[in-house]
Amino acid sequence: MFGLSMNTIAQALEVYRRAISISNRNVANANNEDYVREEPLITSHIYSGIMFEEVRREQNFYLINLRNDKLSYVSYLSEREEALKTLESAFQEMNEGLGLTDSINKFFQSYLELMKEPTNEGARQTFLRKAEGLVNTLKTRFKEIQSTEGILNKNLQDYVKRINELAKKLYEINREITFKYSLEYAREKDYKTLLDLRDKYLKELSQYLPIRATEDEMGRVSVSTVKGFVLVDFQNAYYTLQYDNGLIKWEDGSDLTPYIDSGKVGGALKALGDIQEVVTRLNNVVRELLNVKIPVGTTEANVFSGTDINDLAVDTNLEVNLNNIDTTRTAQYSENALTWWENTKNASLNLTDYVASTLSSVVEERELEEALYNSLQEKILQRQGVSIDQEIMEIIQLQRNYEAVAQVLSRIDELLRTTVNMI
Repeated sequence: MFGLSMNTIAQALEVYRRAISISNRNVANANNEDYVREEPLITSHIYSGIMFEEVRREQNFYLINLRNDKLSYVSYLSEREEALKTLESAFQEMNEGLGLTDSINKFFQSYLELMKEPTNEGARQTFLRKAEGLVNTLKTRFKEIQSTEGILNKNLQDYVKRINELAKKLYEINREITFKYSLEYAREKDYKTLLDLRDKYLKELSQYLPIRATEDEMGRVSVSTVKGFVLVDFQNAYYTLQYDNGLIKWEDGSDLTPYIDSGKVGGALKALGDIQEVVTRLNNVVRELLNVKIPVGTTEANVFSGTDINDLAVDTNLEVNLNNIDTTRTAQYSENALTWWENTKNASLNLTDYVASTLSSVVEERELEEALYNSLQEKILQRQGVSIDQEIMEIIQLQRNYEAVAQVLSRIDELLRTTVNMI
């Protein structure tokens, strides 16, 4: 009888020791927002005594998915915002004398001066310098656009590589959970570290693209992109993505690009679209400049050559013979220049306004979505986070239970010694 009692008490002491250890672990991670609080489930049975059934994780997977969806969209907006800020810095007009509109104004002012005094060598040289300066300004802005485009393409390659790494890691965690669940102690489901790591990877993955994650009873996850392209199944496999010249493709070559509207990948893809829009508007500026002509001899000559920003000539001297300007027609060309000037300025302002207004809209939306994300995160912390006060109360109660059982063990030991002495 004493032997059975001793075993039951020893089992109870071990249960309370483990429970205290779990509460201590909760306290140690109170400031870790990615930590999910654990609660030991202890039951009492008439014949088997106190049993440690399992470690429960206080987690709401539905809320986790909502939080990750919001994080994905915030990441999308942040990625797009960063690219738009770079574009805005290229076309900003804040520094007097350095902006595109300022270069346009200086060019047309020099054009009007040339039409007033077409034989003045100083006016000719000033005109050529301003024309070349304007072209150089356009070329410099275009190079900055190309640089931003190159950075985005490099980022997309890196993002896809990281997505594939995370898919593999989640697949490996699924397999390890399966293995641990099959062991004898699996009924306790005490593989907390794996589940925390799983949640960390899911959170990071959602920063790159919108995902759907489903959890099974073991804690394994199935992960897919929107439209159902699987990245990780519950156990058997994981699948990779590829980035190919502006397209995100699934393992079998299916094009996912139209469906990725969130995450850093979606933000970078949208930013590439913003860049194409900026290039289109920049070409509108160039097309207006290609209308600018000078009366030469019995005909007229273009000041600039080419069809778009890619082939706009820098060396304007090759396109215009300023020694043969028809002075009888300069007054008419001065009037035409006012129209060309207005149209070019409008095209330039249309470009800068697009960048500024788009950036402002994205920043405003990002701030709103970030506030919603923080609200969801706060809800999750309230549900699965650690309350120091609650944990201290738990530890005190468990410690009292442990001491009470230990005292019973001490009394049984005294009874055993007394019984032995009586024999």
